[in-house]
Amino acid sequence: MEFSPAIDPRLVASVGRTVELGSSASVWRGLRRRARRLGTTTPCYESVRRLVVAERERRARLIATIATVLAIAARRVPILPEDVPRIQARQLARSRGWMRLLAMWPP
Repeated sequence: MEFSPAIDPRLVASVGRTVELGSSASVWRGLRRRARRLGTTTPCYESVRRLVVAERERRARLIATIATVLAIAARRVPILPEDVPRIQARQLARSRGWMRLLAMWPP
């Protein structure tokens, strides 16, 4: 995902390293402090919110991929290659649901 060149790449990378992505506002506050320490400009809230949404989706896709591989490996009967996208879509829907629940979970 591309953003304004005004957002320092170190700040974008720090969103990926953030453990708690439940609240975009808390991530934004943390990035403001980090931007002050680095001496860069503070990104706007909307840009941080889009970064958080993109990071949640990236994590959901990663979890879904791992779950798909494990689901395929755990089967006794081999699956057809045509079945892999269906399994991947089901796992992605589950992991997105989990990411939504984790985002709403109180800290």
